[in-house]
Amino acid sequence: MTMRSSSRSAERLTVHANLVSVGIALVVASIVLLVYQAVAFRSALYDDASLQASVIAENVSASLMFDDEASMTDVLRSLRRVPYVESVSVYRDDNRIFTRYARAGISAEHIDEGTLASTEHRTTLSLGDVYVRATIEHKGHKLGHVVLVATSDLVRRQLLQYACFLGVACLGALWVSTLVMRRMRRRVTEAERELEHLARTDPLTSLSNRRTFYETLEARLGAAKDPHRHLGLVLIDLDDFKTVNDTLGHGAGDELLQHVARVLTSAVRGRGIVSRMGGDEFAVTVECSWKRSAVEEVANEVGHALCQPAIIDGDEISVTASIGYASFPEAGHDSGSLVASADIALYEAKTRGKNMVVGFSRELMNAAHRRAYLEAELRKAVDGGALDLVYQPQFDCRNGSLVGAEALTRWTHRDEGVVSPAEFIPIAENSDLIVRLGRSVLQRACVAAATWCADHQNVSVRVAVNVSARQLRHPAFVDDVLAALAASGLAPGLLELELTESHLIANRETALDVMNRLRTAGVLLSIDDFGTGYSSLSYLHAFPVNTIKIDRSFIERLPEHGQPIVTAILSMAHSFGLDAVAEGVEDAKQLAWLMEAGCDVVQGYFTGTPMSIDRFRALLREHALAQQTGTSGIIANDEHPQSA
Repeated sequence: MTMRSSSRSAERLTVHANLVSVGIALVVASIVLLVYQAVAFRSALYDDASLQASVIAENVSASLMFDDEASMTDVLRSLRRVPYVESVSVYRDDNRIFTRYARAGISAEHIDEGTLASTEHRTTLSLGDVYVRATIEHKGHKLGHVVLVATSDLVRRQLLQYACFLGVACLGALWVSTLVMRRMRRRVTEAERELEHLARTDPLTSLSNRRTFYETLEARLGAAKDPHRHLGLVLIDLDDFKTVNDTLGHGAGDELLQHVARVLTSAVRGRGIVSRMGGDEFAVTVECSWKRSAVEEVANEVGHALCQPAIIDGDEISVTASIGYASFPEAGHDSGSLVASADIALYEAKTRGKNMVVGFSRELMNAAHRRAYLEAELRKAVDGGALDLVYQPQFDCRNGSLVGAEALTRWTHRDEGVVSPAEFIPIAENSDLIVRLGRSVLQRACVAAATWCADHQNVSVRVAVNVSARQLRHPAFVDDVLAALAASGLAPGLLELELTESHLIANRETALDVMNRLRTAGVLLSIDDFGTGYSSLSYLHAFPVNTIKIDRSFIERLPEHGQPIVTAILSMAHSFGLDAVAEGVEDAKQLAWLMEAGCDVVQGYFTGTPMSIDRFRALLREHALAQQTGTSGIIANDEHPQSA
């Protein structure tokens, strides 16, 4: 309110200053015009008086020559009809007065005072009488002269009338200027308000935008000195929003964002300010005075409210969100640290899965610091080629032959020791590192497969490489694959790319284009972790894949539990003409059940642990020899099973 009042006062001062400027300009212009008119009127009067004096001099020459004063008086008396002539004096050649005409009320003393001297000077800028002198001649002989005095009364009246006109014109101009300026100021003010509204409001949802969010948060933090008032921040990120855009279109995505904005506003109920940070991310600045746990309650209520289905274009859409929240001052003493803390909690909510609400804690902060540290170290490891590749063998269930190997990345840090892939792979996927790491793994795996295939000309053992969502979206991915094949000399049919089902659905159009180009080139494709995502028949039919890999979470429950699900997946795969690979086989009972159920390929610690390229080549030699002797079969791994 204070800012608005100051703004209005400034606007009034601006209008007044503009009006004063216009007034000064009009006054200056009026003075210039008045001076110009005074000079013009004065010059016109002088010219008329000079002409009149010359005419008189010609008419009185004979009278002066014959000393006929009566005739000259008659000539001069005719000047009564000329309003500006005040007096006319006729002088002889020796400057003696011969006769004179004077308008009534003009005394001889007034006429004589400075008459001859005044005719010697012409004053352009003056409102006094005009004195004009004309010579009386006859045939080239000077007889005398005429002095005419013209009054400036008419000039003064004309100037007064002109000044009044200018005054009225200036007042009218000021009045018009006032109206125009006020109207322009009003329109400019309205335009400024509209621009300010657009600059501070998200146009799609009419919520506060990112700029207003930070300004509001700074203001709230600056005033958050009362220990009985609690301030916090809730960050909301919609789950799988890109899928809605890709499947239903951007119009449906916009409607969903508007729906979410309404739900958030209703859920918060005046306890905070809802803002749209951009994309599918929202924020709620919470300030309350009744309880310390209010921020957590608002976050949970928001999460619960967003779980309700939304009706978009007649379709019911399930909406969930990952939510992270942080409280002041425990999570930070300024806006930057508070937002960073809430973002850390949001990251943890995304990591735990969909529809999660997570509050900030020091443990999360420590984990975030570790992620940042590992990301920096991983960047060095990728640049320096310090990551190792191991290969987990895959066996055909029908004849026990070694048919392939999955390339897996391992990292041994100089200080941290062995860093689990479950820890560093997500770090790479959330940065640009995964593209560079994936390209390196692809090149090295192709070279390794080309090497072991060259050792055994009669054996075709493929290599499987995992592909991340970022790699799949990268415009140069297909070129990278073809370049790796060309550089290594590996046949395209011996390279299998494993694509995660959820990544394919989230990037369906891009994924279909990339997969079709790879299949045209002869590369094999498989869906990894099948059964944990959508597992839709329409998606399975649309994607040009060769293999589906049954997720280990279904295999580990065999043979006591989970048989119907695995049987259904095997039947589905075979009905589509696809091979089924069971990963995570840990014991003989699981293997026996899978072989009996008709599984095509198995992979796991029971059949083979991830091993170096040298150990894998040795294993391949054993199986090649066993095939020659007719004794090939799946050989149980002697090492203790453990997680991959």
